[in-house]
Amino acid sequence: MLHFFRKVSLLLLACPALVLGQGTKGNYTPLPLKDLSAFESGSPNWTVQGNIAIHPAGSAKIKTQSGEGILVGSPGKPIVTKLKANDLRFYAEFNLSPGAEGNLILPGGQKVRLSDSSKQKGQGTQTSGYVGQFPTQNAAKAPGLWQTIELAYDASVPNLAGSARLNSLSLNGVTVLETIYLPSSKSPAEGQSIAMEVTKGTIAFRNVGYQLLASRKPLTLTSLNYKVYSDKWDSKEYSKLDHEGTSGVLTQEVTNGMREFHLVYEGDMEVNEAGDYIFTSIYSGPMLDMEIDGKSVLTSGEATSQESHQGTANLTQGKHKFKLHYSRFPWRQPALGLRVEKAGIRPYDLHTLSSLPEPEPKPYISVTPDMRPEMVRSFIQIDGEKMKRTHCISVGSPDGWNYTVDLNRGALIQAWRGQFADVTEMWYERGEPQLLFPAGLKVHVSGRSSLASLENSKAAWPDSSNINYLGYNINAQGYPVFRYALGAATVSDQLVSAGNSLSRTFQVQGNAASPLFALVASGKQIIEVEKGLYQIDDRFYVQLDKKYKPTIRPAGEVQELILPVSGTTSYSMFW
Repeated sequence: MLHFFRKVSLLLLACPALVLGQGTKGNYTPLPLKDLSAFESGSPNWTVQGNIAIHPAGSAKIKTQSGEGILVGSPGKPIVTKLKANDLRFYAEFNLSPGAEGNLILPGGQKVRLSDSSKQKGQGTQTSGYVGQFPTQNAAKAPGLWQTIELAYDASVPNLAGSARLNSLSLNGVTVLETIYLPSSKSPAEGQSIAMEVTKGTIAFRNVGYQLLASRKPLTLTSLNYKVYSDKWDSKEYSKLDHEGTSGVLTQEVTNGMREFHLVYEGDMEVNEAGDYIFTSIYSGPMLDMEIDGKSVLTSGEATSQESHQGTANLTQGKHKFKLHYSRFPWRQPALGLRVEKAGIRPYDLHTLSSLPEPEPKPYISVTPDMRPEMVRSFIQIDGEKMKRTHCISVGSPDGWNYTVDLNRGALIQAWRGQFADVTEMWYERGEPQLLFPAGLKVHVSGRSSLASLENSKAAWPDSSNINYLGYNINAQGYPVFRYALGAATVSDQLVSAGNSLSRTFQVQGNAASPLFALVASGKQIIEVEKGLYQIDDRFYVQLDKKYKPTIRPAGEVQELILPVSGTTSYSMFW
């Protein structure tokens, strides 16, 4: 087994950041990348490969291996799809070499810029996502990491000739543009191709998918019956039937202005086209539950400001039983909406317009570091966890390197680059959720303690180690320096911006009963790109001093990168 791991390590050292083509996202139709047959004509500057390795600093030659699933381009002619499109959604993953530049060309001829702009300060015409207007922020990742682009585009705009509209553009999960009107010289009556071009360096694409958006409605609600109960809004059971009847549409208005109620709809769902349907609920109230054929598709808790929740169902052609239960808060106006979409279908509403009134304006409240770092205490909700983290502090730097620490566990749980914090849910009105949201390009680091005392490097990492938070001091630059006790040892933990990375330094005083280690990162795949440089999935890189002796080890379904800690020990992260 040891011989096997040595062989794997040598392979990864020789070919850093090796990646394979994978499946296309969710509801998108994949663009085949077995060869170049999905494109109008081949060109020597475009090839289809099985994997690619790109060094983030460009200090190693780009390596590819034969196969399928990854489209690799270099400067030269654009590659044009045989696919013809007007209105569409588009999704792709892309990987850039250092200094690479190129464009995604939309059906109307507009160009969306793709570039190595991760080190660029601010945003401008050279930023990934530029399409005639600056993106709201620079959400680009470092070279060698796979990135995502997702957009919704209309080839024409009613009553506005010669115009197209970019409804939304997201980079790496960050929405950087919305509702941008663009000039278009091409006729929307005829579908046009999508193209990719490279003007500098190397750009690779994989998992390219699209949705051609038609306006037909293959799913409808019929034979709707409703019952309105007057039980208290927070009742778990309801028996006080106030009135009942039938309705031709889905609407909360059948409650006739009652201050609190439970509304139950039952009826049929007529499906003309089999397939996967995505349902989005938009409502204000203590709960909403939707069932199809007796199975729950949407189950949501409190929504105070018409929040959206999604559920998916694979439906056969024909008739299905439909049931929906919605409750109202007595102190807020009722709002009930249900939207449906399917691959190739423009999303449409199943409710009447008046059932979902315009919500009250809700301000966007942010914290922006100016001359010195900013610190905000809050609750944090980690994806996949049911309970909030309640003892957290988030720190933002003026140059955009931000992070959150769970003080109870001594855990660096998330870090992000760009704008600092969305605190609307904390400071608007009662701020009931008390949640802070990263406003930039976020990477999940770990939910577990960053430090632990272990018998040796093979001992299992505890979910929450025997660590005691002692408080923090403020250094000369304005960053907090956290202090923890692990047995007889005291460890200070300092995270600061290093310009193009986030730097972390541990200092140990005293002696712990067992050796101290830091959980630097965990992920499905940790690759040693070169000595001291590690890639954690497609999330971030870790840079260590070459004299350190870290360990990459299996831990269930993931791998862990752990580092012995003594005296002064430092590392940095970037993405």
